[in-house]
Amino acid sequence: MNNYQLVVIIPCFNEGKRLIYNEWFDYIEAHHSFLFLFVDDGSRDNTAAVLKNFSANHSNIEVVHNPENCGKGSAVRRGILHAIHNYSFDCIAFIDADLSTPLPELDRFIIMLNSNENIDFLLASRVQMLGKKIKRNLFRHYIGRVIATFICKILDEPVYDTQCGLKMFRKNIAGELIQDAFITKWLFDVELLARYKLKYGSGAFNERLVEVPVNKWTEKENSKLKYYQFTGIVSELLKINNKYFRAPKNDT
Repeated sequence: MNNYQLVVIIPCFNEGKRLIYNEWFDYIEAHHSFLFLFVDDGSRDNTAAVLKNFSANHSNIEVVHNPENCGKGSAVRRGILHAIHNYSFDCIAFIDADLSTPLPELDRFIIMLNSNENIDFLLASRVQMLGKKIKRNLFRHYIGRVIATFICKILDEPVYDTQCGLKMFRKNIAGELIQDAFITKWLFDVELLARYKLKYGSGAFNERLVEVPVNKWTEKENSKLKYYQFTGIVSELLKINNKYFRAPKNDT
C-alpha cells in the first residue's frame, strides 16, 4: 500500500473547461508525497477525458468516477472513503477544482498541521486584509456574510468562513466525520463542523480547529452555486439545526 503525506480530494462536476493542465502540472510534479484524488461526480461534459489525460502523466494522480451526479459533499465523502480503504496517509484535504484557492496553500496548511499535534482540523478563510489578495463578487460576499451569521448562530461558535473550498484534517478525524452520508447538498462543510462539535465538544472545537486566512482567493466564473439557490441554503441550515442541535423530546 502506497504511503502519502497528504491526500488531496478534488470533486469535479462538469469541470472540463476549468481543469487547466498547466495550472496543475508543476505543483503535482513537485509533490510526489501528495496523492491527488479527483472524483468525477457524474459529469456530462468532457471531464472524464480531461482527467484521463491528467492521470496518464502522473503516478500520484487517481481518478474515481461516480456513475451519476450526487453533489459535492457526496463526492468528497466518496473520495475520503476511497483513500482510507486503499492508501496509507497522514492527512487529507479537499480543494475546489477551479483552484479559486491556489494549490500552494496546501503547503502552508500541511506545515501547520504537522508542526502542531494539538490541531485536528484546518479551515481556509477568505479575509480581506493587508497582504491578502481576495477577489470576490460583492453581492456574493454580502450574501455570504448573512449566511455566515446564521451558521455561527446554529453552530454557536465564532466561525468566520465555513464555505471556502479548502479544508484539511488528520486521517482519523476524517474517518470519524464521514461515516454517515451528508443530509445537505451545499452545506456539507457545516455538517462536518457540527459532527466534530457533537463528538468532541465545544472546548475541542475552539482549541483544535483553526481558521487560516488564505493569501489569495479568486472567484471564478461559472460558479455552480447560483443566486436563486441561496434560498435553498436557508432550508439546509434548518435541516442541520434539526438533525444535529435540536434536543430530542422526552416521552412521558
